[in-house]
Amino acid sequence: MPAEGWRQWPLALTVAFCVAGLIPVTARLFEASMQTHLLLQMPLLAFCGGYWVYRSEQLQTWLERADPSGGVALVLSSGLMIYWMLPLNMDLATFDPGVRVLKILTVPLMGASVTWSWRRLGPVVRGVMLMEGWAILARLGWILLISPVQLCSNYLIDDQQRTGSLLLGLALIGALLAAVWGLFGPFRKTD
Repeated sequence: MPAEGWRQWPLALTVAFCVAGLIPVTARLFEASMQTHLLLQMPLLAFCGGYWVYRSEQLQTWLERADPSGGVALVLSSGLMIYWMLPLNMDLATFDPGVRVLKILTVPLMGASVTWSWRRLGPVVRGVMLMEGWAILARLGWILLISPVQLCSNYLIDDQQRTGSLLLGLALIGALLAAVWGLFGPFRKTD
């Protein structure tokens, strides 16, 4: 889809999705299993924040004045990602309404920060961000898969191990895509 096609996506749907995370019925649907919580709701919320940065001209103008290099946004997104990677915080978000609201507010902020910093940083830092994202998937997947104890009290150990397997699978797919891109992408020399 061309870049202009994304700008036509209604902003109301984005707001509706973020609000749906606060409604107890839809929040319980997203938080019913660790897979839907970690691999569906969290990325969709981050996408909402990134989409707002992409779509809003006023927000881009403000961010251009506040953080022209994207470094502050990179540090902010890293801190938020570390916070939400901890199983205790994911656990709290399933039954504490205050932490659920915090999740609905901070995960889109994390997506917005990643989007803003991605647009501002050079190719080397982007490569480091991609490799660290891959490493996070692999580490978290490995921890969830091999842990003999339940890390989240709201999810059974079988659910935890399935989520770990899915995260490791995503890390493997990411590594294969990076290898294919490195071999056949724009860095390949032609004589």
